[in-house]
Amino acid sequence: MRLPRQLASGLVATTAVMCAVFGAPATAQAAPPKPTPTAFPVGALATLYQSDVHGSDVIYWPVISSFTDIRAHHPATMSENLEKAVAINNAAQDDPALRKRALDDAYAIDGLSQKQLHAMTDAFGTELGADVRQALTEKRLPKVTALIDTLAARGQGIASSTLVEKEISDNPRPYKVAPNRIKVYNLPGKTDEDVLSVGSSYPSGHTASAMIRTGLLAVMVPEFAPQLLARGSEAGYHRVVLGVHYPLDVIAGRMVADAAVADRYADPRFRPLIVAAGQELRAELEWRCRAALSTCIARDTPYRSTPDAVAEYNERMSYGLSRIGSPSAAFVVPGAAVDLVLRAHPRLTRAQATDLLRRTAYPAGYPLDDQRPGAQSWQRLDLARAYAAR
Repeated sequence: MRLPRQLASGLVATTAVMCAVFGAPATAQAAPPKPTPTAFPVGALATLYQSDVHGSDVIYWPVISSFTDIRAHHPATMSENLEKAVAINNAAQDDPALRKRALDDAYAIDGLSQKQLHAMTDAFGTELGADVRQALTEKRLPKVTALIDTLAARGQGIASSTLVEKEISDNPRPYKVAPNRIKVYNLPGKTDEDVLSVGSSYPSGHTASAMIRTGLLAVMVPEFAPQLLARGSEAGYHRVVLGVHYPLDVIAGRMVADAAVADRYADPRFRPLIVAAGQELRAELEWRCRAALSTCIARDTPYRSTPDAVAEYNERMSYGLSRIGSPSAAFVVPGAAVDLVLRAHPRLTRAQATDLLRRTAYPAGYPLDDQRPGAQSWQRLDLARAYAAR
């Protein structure tokens, strides 16, 4: 039987008092101390980092550029992409809870409010998610918020906007292409202009921004990685629910986010910022939970079980679109992604971590799996499976 946190904490305190009074050996561990959070040193966020751009490419278009070939040579895929967008959007008519959650995500990720980070915190579980939100409200996570709380936060970088990539693709949104088939959903008091994003659909900037946030959090506290990545993918799915994006847009947004997070963590000067933010978050959660983080996780109600989170994330790797490439193509592991796996599995060698990414990779040949000679396939990179592997 799982005890409520307050009761469990009270039992620990009572046991300690009784041991002290009656001279019995104390077996309960002392609760973690209240941390004293501090902001990053002055100037740490103002400096330029090599991960502020995507290597020699500057932008992330090379990661998702196979869309050009799909649009030019695979009309059936483009048609299937639209049909799936319409089907997902229309299915939400009978699911008011899904519509509300999709709209909540849309309005949270827009703009510069801290609601963006609050919206993702349910990935930590029922009680721990509430703890993170309370810590944010009390401004006790200055390092975490400095990196990922808004679009202007330092960890987001150029990948969060995808403005240049959108200009290159110049792809009309589903509600523009099929206005009579897409249903517009909205919150009370809001107008269509508030919810219907404008400009090119490809890639999804909301997805990239949400998944950069959850991806960096996954590196900070790898124990929650599958749940965080599933939550980020859910935010992307919600963009299709609202009829403002196609599955390919959302897949590309996830690919951009993965590459951006890998760039940040591979940057030797930026990595310490991520690690320090993770230490801050871990210490805060353990203090609020009054136990080691592993204990807190075990007695909480998770956002998803790890198998369910991995399965949900996996379903959104291709959205069930038909294969258009070779099913036997080798997976070229993105080198920067290996460091992410080593964060979650520090006992592995680099060669073993690379092999793990190959073993957990999504099957070959689905749209946006870049099979050109020398290309790295970010579409096949299944970080949820890799993080969860044992």
